[in-house]
Amino acid sequence: MIEKIEVGMASGDVHNFKRGEFGVESMEIDELRGLIQISYGKKEGGQKYVLIPLQNVEKCEYLDKEVINTSPTTTGTKIESGTQLLDKV
Repeated sequence: MIEKIEVGMASGDVHNFKRGEFGVESMEIDELRGLIQISYGKKEGGQKYVLIPLQNVEKCEYLDKEVINTSPTTTGTKIESGTQLLDKV
């Protein structure tokens, strides 16, 4: 599960998202659809999503935290940091 993400756009803009901040619930990178999807919590008007097309992204850095079970009685945390550099088409 992605905890925080920094997206550098081709236009020079930089966007930062962090889970739990400003209502952000989840962040996903969907390479098949070519999108970064940011989901916000439900409000009375519905649920808000931000979709960022990967073709507009120059650089993407993220922190991925994943809970893993090492044995039936203990729980570990795997923390992975990643950077994606995208080629222009």
